[in-house]
Amino acid sequence: MPYFLTCLLISAAFFAGTVAHAQIEVRVPADKEAAENARPVWLRVEDAKGSYTIPYIQSSTRLRVRPTFSSEQVVEAEVGLLAGDGGRREAKTAKASEDVIEFTGLPPGEYSLEVTGRDAAGNVVARDRHGPVGIGTMIAALGDSITEGYHSRGFHQESLDLTPAMFPAEVVSRDRRNYPQFAPTTAHHRPDINCFTSWMPRLNDLLAKKWRQPVFIANEGWGGITTGRYLQMMKTDAGWQRRMRQLEPSVWLIHLGVNDGRAKLGADEVTRNLAAIVDILVKDHAATPARIFVAAPSYDYAPGAADRLAGYRKAIGTLVAEKGLKSGPDFFAAYADDRPRYYGTDPVHPNAEGVELMARLWAAALPAALQEAPARRP
Repeated sequence: MPYFLTCLLISAAFFAGTVAHAQIEVRVPADKEAAENARPVWLRVEDAKGSYTIPYIQSSTRLRVRPTFSSEQVVEAEVGLLAGDGGRREAKTAKASEDVIEFTGLPPGEYSLEVTGRDAAGNVVARDRHGPVGIGTMIAALGDSITEGYHSRGFHQESLDLTPAMFPAEVVSRDRRNYPQFAPTTAHHRPDINCFTSWMPRLNDLLAKKWRQPVFIANEGWGGITTGRYLQMMKTDAGWQRRMRQLEPSVWLIHLGVNDGRAKLGADEVTRNLAAIVDILVKDHAATPARIFVAAPSYDYAPGAADRLAGYRKAIGTLVAEKGLKSGPDFFAAYADDRPRYYGTDPVHPNAEGVELMARLWAAALPAALQEAPARRP
């Protein structure tokens, strides 16, 4: 069995309430021959189809680690938490009969775990290192095909158990956490494409630099979806609910409305749906209103669409103020000019340059002050 499987995040243990706290399992080796480099710690997430696996990251400032033992000779394990500069932050010891140890109050950053195994006499008989382990900001991007990434760079993968190694380096974020995800809608009508890059890898790089901490953006865009259908999915889709419980996002990006415009829905109905979406995020997923960013829907060059979307834009501004949310980018204004430069072959989906602009607009809308507050309650 490949060793990295022993370092994989294997569970999401549930505590009081609806919030799930992740748990890392690290195997204590049977000898002192530590790997030259830290053994990778992976986070595997079941997607709408298949899965994606990324270098470990969580928003919580509490890190839970469960050592397992490879040899009966090892009776206890010391787990040292190393900061990104290699300096030891703290260490805790677990007996073979014990379960989980915790590190709490961790500031954002990349860490590694130094595991030392001792025998009954206290002698060091095993040593190894695991990492990176990211404490940072988990972001969920809720949207339609524009979030899903339609017209961005697409790929077809035979296996949908995705890893960063399956994609070219230019579509993978520098920390290898964001890369093309499964495109749940496009995969049904474009047999040549089942994964889209979208703007997440680029936004990851921009935010990691801006906030100086690890970041991951989950692509939860569904092509053709309206605000009402997204609300229904949040209420009934067990897979969506499971992903959010596992990831525990601390920042939420919402970009919906274009398909409501195509369906000729009124602004009141759209804002009621958005308000209900926000209520679910707060009630069921511990979202803080000031960390929910709602964007104005993108400009639609279809005949008659602009006037309806302008009404949504105004109503969304009112909703943001009333609920104490934050305004996301004004995509309506951003794409109202220079369609040939920013859009693909239809009236509403950004092309590669438009996707780049979308990442930069999201990065500009997310203030640097976010990094100063705890990423998530412990």
